[in-house]
Amino acid sequence: MHLPKDYSPQQKWPVVLAFHGWKEQAEAIEDYTQLNAAQAIMVYPQGVEGAWAPAPYATTSGAEDVEFVTNIVDSVRATYAVDDSRIHAVGMSNGGGFAVYLSCQIPETFNSVASISAAYYDKIHESCADTGVGRLDIHGTNDPVVSYYGGKRHETGYRSVDEILKRDQVRNGCQPDVEAVRLSSTSLRMRWLGCDSPLVHIRIGGGSHVWPGGTYDHSEELPPGFATDAVLDFFGIPGRPAGTSDSADALN
Repeated sequence: MHLPKDYSPQQKWPVVLAFHGWKEQAEAIEDYTQLNAAQAIMVYPQGVEGAWAPAPYATTSGAEDVEFVTNIVDSVRATYAVDDSRIHAVGMSNGGGFAVYLSCQIPETFNSVASISAAYYDKIHESCADTGVGRLDIHGTNDPVVSYYGGKRHETGYRSVDEILKRDQVRNGCQPDVEAVRLSSTSLRMRWLGCDSPLVHIRIGGGSHVWPGGTYDHSEELPPGFATDAVLDFFGIPGRPAGTSDSADALN
């Protein structure tokens, strides 16, 4: 866990839980996202055997991982000055799918969730609550690990990004109208209009299975801090890593 440098119990702070990808360590997502620059209480949970339910390779059940997250949130609330209306989750790959799963299972906890290169296995949306939760999805069209267009991994099918966005449109009470803005030569931001809870997708043309603009992204297609800036803009949280440009400024 990381506190902002000017943390004070005299004010209430947003909380962001960041979930790593499969076989990663929590320290990895802390490193490549540089989310510690955010003016928020940052929490980096570690999944059992480097995985999060309900992915097919997870050794824990969905109920166990949800209970784990609930305990973390309760502990942070009991220890620090938390703004209960500004608790968010973000994840990469397996962690991105888990963040969406949390929005389905305990929507009352999270104001919004963001997923990067997420694998949308069917179990993620089983028994999903009708309550809308703010959603940001970022995915590259050339992702070789989790295809933008859906597919099969670990003998289990997963849905395309378009299918999931259609579900989110209904769940978040959005109109079918979409506002599209080009953020860079390779990235397009799509925002659905008239939503009860916001829905935004950033399509990275030719993007791979990586945190865009993160320290592990060597493509140089996007500016440093691109995804971190987009996620924090969506969450409404100030503070950015040094050298980060306002790459997702059009989100505002």
